[in-house]
Amino acid sequence: MAILVGCSKCNSFYSLKNKVCPTCNLSLAKSKRYKVNVKKQNGRRITRTIDGSLSLARTVESKLKVEIVEKKLLHIQRAPHMQDVFEKYLPYAKAHKKSWKEDEQRYNRHIKEYLGGKKLDTIFAKDIQKVLNEMMGQTNNRGKPYSAQSIKHVFNIMRRLFNWAIQMDIYEGANPCKKVKPPKVNNQVTECLSKEEVDRLLKTVQIWGNRRAALIIHFALLTGLRQGEILGLRFADIDRNGGFLKLEDPKGKPTVLPLGDDALKIIEEAEKLLPTPDCEWVFPNKWGNRRVSFNKIWNNIKDKAKLPKNFRFHGLRHTYASYMASSGEVDLYTLQKLLNHQSPQMTQRYAHLLDEALRKSANIAGKILNGSNNDESIVE
Repeated sequence: MAILVGCSKCNSFYSLKNKVCPTCNLSLAKSKRYKVNVKKQNGRRITRTIDGSLSLARTVESKLKVEIVEKKLLHIQRAPHMQDVFEKYLPYAKAHKKSWKEDEQRYNRHIKEYLGGKKLDTIFAKDIQKVLNEMMGQTNNRGKPYSAQSIKHVFNIMRRLFNWAIQMDIYEGANPCKKVKPPKVNNQVTECLSKEEVDRLLKTVQIWGNRRAALIIHFALLTGLRQGEILGLRFADIDRNGGFLKLEDPKGKPTVLPLGDDALKIIEEAEKLLPTPDCEWVFPNKWGNRRVSFNKIWNNIKDKAKLPKNFRFHGLRHTYASYMASSGEVDLYTLQKLLNHQSPQMTQRYAHLLDEALRKSANIAGKILNGSNNDESIVE
C-alpha cells in the first residue's frame, strides 16, 4: 500500500520521500496530484488518481482499506452506481464500438432516469423489465411506438454494462439481465425499395433544391454505406485515382472499399459545392462542419418521393444490397466485403435473392437447348 506524488511537468509519480522529481528536478512540495495504490486480498491492486491535497489522498487510502477489510471479514462489497459504471464504460466504447454514440443516446434517454442513481447490487430483474416496459408504452421522435429492435438495443446496453463492470473487477455480483427475456426480433426483415420507388426517389433528388443533401442520398444508393459513414467521410479518406475510400474502424485497422465511377462523380460534384475551400468533409453542413443529423431533410425528400412512411435512411443500404444480390453478378462473400459486415451471418439475409438469381440463370440453359431443335443453323 502506498501513496505516490505526481510531477505536473513530466506526468510521472514517485515516492513521497522524493522532494524533487528525479526526471526534471521540479519541486514536488506543492504538488496537487497523487496516486493511491491499495492491494486487494486477491493480489490485485486498486489504483486511484487524486487531484487535490495529500490529506485527501490519505482519506481515500483509508476508505479503500476499510472496504477491503469489510469484504474480507464481513463479505461486504460496495457496488458502484450504474451512472458511475456508464461514465467509466463510455471511453472504452468510444475506442471499441462504432455505435458508441447510439449507446450514449439510448442510455441517457431510457436507462439513466430509472437506473442511473441505483447501485448495481440493488438492481434486479424487475428493474430491467421496467425499463423495457416503459419503452413499450412510449413513442420515438417520429411519433411511432418503439420497435422490438430498439427495445432490444436498450436491453443489450444494460446487459453489457453489468458484464463490463464484472470484467473490469469493479463489481462482483450477478447480472440481473440473465433473468430477463428481451423481445424477439426478426433479423431477416429488410427494407427494400421497388424499382418504381427507386426511380421516384432519384427523380426527386435530381430536382431537389438542397443539392448537397440530394448527393448524400444518391451516394447512399450507389455505395450502401451507413449514414454515419457517409456524413463522416473526409476527402483525405478517398483515393480518387485508385477509386477507393477508407473507413476508420475503432475495432481494428481501417477498411478499404472500392468506389464506382458514378460514386466518384458525386464526390467531384460535392467538392464544387463546399461552403469553404479548406473544408475537410465531403458532405458538410452549410457552415462547413461535420453534419450530425440528416433525419429532417431525409423525411422531407422521402415524403416528396412518396416512399413508405416507415422507410428509414438505413433502408437505402438494404436496397443497395438487395439489388446487388439479385443481379446474380455478386456472390455473398463479395457482398459481405462491400457492406463491411464483420461476419457472413450478417449478409446471409440476402442469400435468397442470390438463389433466385441463380435459378433464373439456370433456366437459360433450358431455353437454349429447347430452342436448338428448331435452329437449322446448328451443325450436326
